[in-house]
Amino acid sequence: MADLSVRSLEGSKFGAVISGVDPSNITADDKAQIWDTYRKCHGLICFTFDQLLKSHEELHQLTAIFGKNEFAPGRINGIGKKAVGGESGISIEEQVAAIRARGDDPYMAFIGNVDPTTEATHPVDTKFFGEWEWHTDMSYIKVPPTFSLLHARQVPDEGGDTGFCNMVMAAAKLPQSLRKRVMNLRLKHDSTYSSSGILRPGMSPPASPIEAQGQYHPIIRQVPSTGEEALFLGRRTNGYIEDLALEESDALLDELWVHATQPQFCYRHHWQAGQVIIWDNRMMMHMRYPMDESKARFMWRTQTRGEAVIANPVSSIEL
Repeated sequence: MADLSVRSLEGSKFGAVISGVDPSNITADDKAQIWDTYRKCHGLICFTFDQLLKSHEELHQLTAIFGKNEFAPGRINGIGKKAVGGESGISIEEQVAAIRARGDDPYMAFIGNVDPTTEATHPVDTKFFGEWEWHTDMSYIKVPPTFSLLHARQVPDEGGDTGFCNMVMAAAKLPQSLRKRVMNLRLKHDSTYSSSGILRPGMSPPASPIEAQGQYHPIIRQVPSTGEEALFLGRRTNGYIEDLALEESDALLDELWVHATQPQFCYRHHWQAGQVIIWDNRMMMHMRYPMDESKARFMWRTQTRGEAVIANPVSSIEL
């Protein structure tokens, strides 16, 4: 096996820390051990390095372990971005060419409150500092990305931590009475607002969750890579269960969220610069804790191409 060091995430019932990976030279043995770790730790891995990654390509190499790179959110129409103005007739190839012509990477997103070009330490984004709610990345599209990766370039001494919530563990502990009520239901994942509560470009606030734009997915889904089942809740804002009265939908969703976000299913990660965390969006929700407005926080983000969301076959059998 590869000469990697693997240990449990301190303070968590899931997840692992891997050190010893050379992102510029990832071997077949490295990949085999990383995938073995992924299966054992419920889809959350923290890679530790002695220094920041040297280039986007190193993060792309880590991303490629888990699948094909997907375009970054907000870059390409239909992939986390709504076409506005005269954009509806522009092909993906034309959009990619325009992005590259600007000197940008269509597969790389920048998450932070500093200038992504200079990575200077002076915060410039005043909308960045509040709490970002629990969510699954881009679950509001038909085929959400499977894996997400974050590389910490700048992190504050305190605040700005990332919370992870294990939806496989939550599904395993779902009370049978609640399971029977939701096992064949679909939930609409709203696309109107971002996880920070900001209205997305081109969107208008819906009159109610019933009218909100978004994508329906099964509440209990399958994770094909492990054969497990997981709750798939997306984010609470404007969530709506198909064909139910709004009051009934809200009550059932509140019950699911109270169950899913219990402390026993959650882990709070305090970042160190240089780390790369990868998680499986089919198995995890995540959120961000607030931070001091005078502090800088900056990360590179990539994701892998997704797959159709399918209901877990067990959930379609009458209990």
